[in-house]
Amino acid sequence: MQPNTFNITTLLLMVLTATTIFMRYKIRMENSWPLIFYIALVAYTQKFDDIMNTVPVYLALGCALLLRFEFMSGWILRFIMYLESAALGYVLIRCLQVLYGSG
Repeated sequence: MQPNTFNITTLLLMVLTATTIFMRYKIRMENSWPLIFYIALVAYTQKFDDIMNTVPVYLALGCALLLRFEFMSGWILRFIMYLESAALGYVLIRCLQVLYGSG
């Protein structure tokens, strides 16, 4: 892995994605900082459009918006959180594949 701008940006995206997955279960749902992460994620996928499938990215964004602006509880809240985590897991795996050459 050569240290160029693309690799460093992808590595930073991986760290932010892992932090978002971890912090989603630790902080309140009304916190707005994950939305800032999603702005960066969508900008990354628009800049490098052949790197990631955009469906999981927009699915995670939709789940984050539902979690932020809706008042849900119970099993539907957990389902939306798991769906978001699965989509962000795709982003992590895809970034690893891009960085280490199998994608």
